[in-house]
Amino acid sequence: MKAEIPILAGNDLNMPALGFGTFQLSDETVRSILPVAFELGYRHIDTAQIYGNESSVGDAIAESGLDRQSLFVTTKVWVDQFHPDRFRGSVEQSLERLGLDQVDLLLLHWPVFDESGMNPTLEALLRARSDGLARHIGISNFNIAQMEQAVAFCGPGELATNQVEYHVYLGQQRLRRVLGRLDLMLTAYMPLAKARVVNDPVLWEIGSQYGKTSAQVALRWLVEQDRVAAIPATGNPHHARANIEIFDFALSAEDIQRIAELDKDRRYCAPDSLAPEWDD
Repeated sequence: MKAEIPILAGNDLNMPALGFGTFQLSDETVRSILPVAFELGYRHIDTAQIYGNESSVGDAIAESGLDRQSLFVTTKVWVDQFHPDRFRGSVEQSLERLGLDQVDLLLLHWPVFDESGMNPTLEALLRARSDGLARHIGISNFNIAQMEQAVAFCGPGELATNQVEYHVYLGQQRLRRVLGRLDLMLTAYMPLAKARVVNDPVLWEIGSQYGKTSAQVALRWLVEQDRVAAIPATGNPHHARANIEIFDFALSAEDIQRIAELDKDRRYCAPDSLAPEWDD
């Protein structure tokens, strides 16, 4: 039985609250796991230029036989393509690799800009959408100041989401408050904290009440939050199935309080050459 995944709606965006990430998945793995994911009910697929697997994602989509309108496909422009002279061409190449006329969501991958700042790149991003290369646009790994600057330039309601690291060990309360004020959604990558949630005794104890694993509890905690989507990545069919089997239970107020008491200062993705000054 395919899972019924809730849809996050806002600013004309209809994005499944649980997606399938492809970070660090080889072409071979993508081609083997995405058919399984589609069969399980995943319809939100996340990739990026830098992942090097857009072509295999496109192959899996083409071979799935699924109606294009039922899929939500995200890709991200890498920082070396941010210059306006290169931006559109890189997006067109992504679309060619994906075998699509447009993506549902196009993101700037990291806030790394040259001396002219972010506005020329944001303008190229807006133009990509107006030219029909993407239905929606957004940002990724932007801190609060950068996010506010991006929204100020693009205008209210123009950006759909900020894709950031978010899990039970990383508090993003300030960021979430500002996202709400700016009317953006949060897309959580590394939602299982690089599998560190798997052996967490608190999460295991919570999960035991529902016949669920600690990883399922961690994902459920995310998708129960308002305007939050999660995109766990896996090449393991068993894990792919477990990750989507989180919509048949709900956490209690006591469960949520116990999760709130976990350490919230663990960040696992902070490359020195790319990361901004985080809002910890």
